[in-house]
Amino acid sequence: MEWQAIQETILRRKEQSRILIAAHRGTCGGYIIPNTLPAFENALKHGADILEIDAIMSTDGEFYAFHNGKEKVVLGVDRDIRQMSSAEIESFRCFNADGDPINQKVERLDDILEHLKGKCLINIDRAWFYWEPAIKFLLRHHMSDQIILKSHVDPKLLGFLQAQQVDLMYMPIVYTLDQMHTVLKYQLHLIGAELIFEDLQNPLIQEENMHFLHSRQIMTWVNTITLDDNHVFSGLLDDLRAITVSEEETWGRLIDMGFDIFQTDWPLLLRQFVNTRGTSNDQTTIVSHIDPLEGKIV
Repeated sequence: MEWQAIQETILRRKEQSRILIAAHRGTCGGYIIPNTLPAFENALKHGADILEIDAIMSTDGEFYAFHNGKEKVVLGVDRDIRQMSSAEIESFRCFNADGDPINQKVERLDDILEHLKGKCLINIDRAWFYWEPAIKFLLRHHMSDQIILKSHVDPKLLGFLQAQQVDLMYMPIVYTLDQMHTVLKYQLHLIGAELIFEDLQNPLIQEENMHFLHSRQIMTWVNTITLDDNHVFSGLLDDLRAITVSEEETWGRLIDMGFDIFQTDWPLLLRQFVNTRGTSNDQTTIVSHIDPLEGKIV
């Protein structure tokens, strides 16, 4: 499928659903381990449109679905999985939510992608550690209408995507207007931008800037996940506050700000909220250019 047709299909799906919901590492708990097929199937049953999958590569070049840094919790070892061979990775049993070993193994990304072919959108995260081999690996699966590649804003990564004319959707992780300016200099299959903001005063998420991105058919992704007490991704408008304080004052406010894609740990709760709520989000284009002198999209 051609890029323009892919883009139009996804934008149309978003309009029909009001927002797209990305399930953070699937939907896990109890016996179901993050970044596994049970977690991904569970997320789809909970109304997710997009599955966020973390990628790592073994020392002998095999790709797995795993978030490095979580080895002690999931595998019971305090070692970097990226420094392990495929044989060693596959020798581990995972630990469930209670800390008990179970028969679940770390799963090969090959198997997961083939299982999900034709089912949903897939956001591949953390592949920037091995950009070139990871992209070659993903292209082998011929899923350009499903896979969304993500990375931080790094000219080397962006330059490779542009030079190779990579046939994958791309979404940068953006913290500042300057970073957004940088991304827009490249010719990429830019389906969206993940906007990270610690407070609601960040110029990146002001109305005129959101309108500009929408005018370019760039969807806006917000992380409402609550990782811990220290990481703030969405100006404290997160899942925890939606559940314990008010869905309307958190998820509802983000919808009204114009966000198109929500990454959450609770896709069913969010889908139920969206389905029972009207939306006042009006994405009428009111801006058309970037003013580099002001350091602001205007």
